Amino acid sequence: MADDASTSSRRRRSGAGFGVRVLAALSVLVSGVIAFVLASSALELVREELHHNCEMQPPGSEAAGTWICADEIGYLATAGILGTGWLAVVLVGSLIALLVRRDRQTRLALVVLAALSTAWILGLTWYGSSTQVQDQYAPLTGAEYWVGAIGPAAVVSAIGLAVGMLSLQPTGPRSWILGIGATVLLIVATVLQPGLSIILVPAAGLLAAAVVRGVGAAAPVSEW
Repeated sequence: MADDASTSSRRRRSGAGFGVRVLAALSVLVSGVIAFVLASSALELVREELHHNCEMQPPGSEAAGTWICADEIGYLATAGILGTGWLAVVLVGSLIALLVRRDRQTRLALVVLAALSTAWILGLTWYGSSTQVQDQYAPLTGAEYWVGAIGPAAVVSAIGLAVGMLSLQPTGPRSWILGIGATVLLIVATVLQPGLSIILVPAAGLLAAAVVRGVGAAAPVSEW
């Protein structure tokens, strides 16, 4: 009877551990699907707000004061880069959440991946604004358009990621509260600039997955 009870207990622990990992992976995958649905907003940001591959027409011309931008084909490379980044973040994040058994290492990897992916999208858009905007006759420079369009979201996301890093230090409910707060801040950043959703939404999913694994760390360790 005792052996049967011990075996049953081990099976319950194994099932619970695997279930936590699956739930964490689903957090990343669902966020990836949401980001995919909102992906068109990224190109709208790049073209309409940041004016990448656009040129302000000079004074005295027929179209003075307006932006002339490349056609849709001119943004295929941008779409490919953003899509590759999205796929990499979602795929790597979901695999980490599902396959890495040690909760502490998993949480660290997920938060670091969220930070790196967010830094990547911010750096990518900044680079484009610095090099791909013909702003000679524009009232603002390309960098200034970036600050106006993305600056607030960048600040909020940076705060959110800092909170996410802090959530790794304590354990228990305090850690979970910080992790949830970090996830909410990234969602707020996405609301401030929906064009970043292709990366910020998966980043929020990574932070949510880290919270799930943190909660799972309080449960018995899986043997699977």
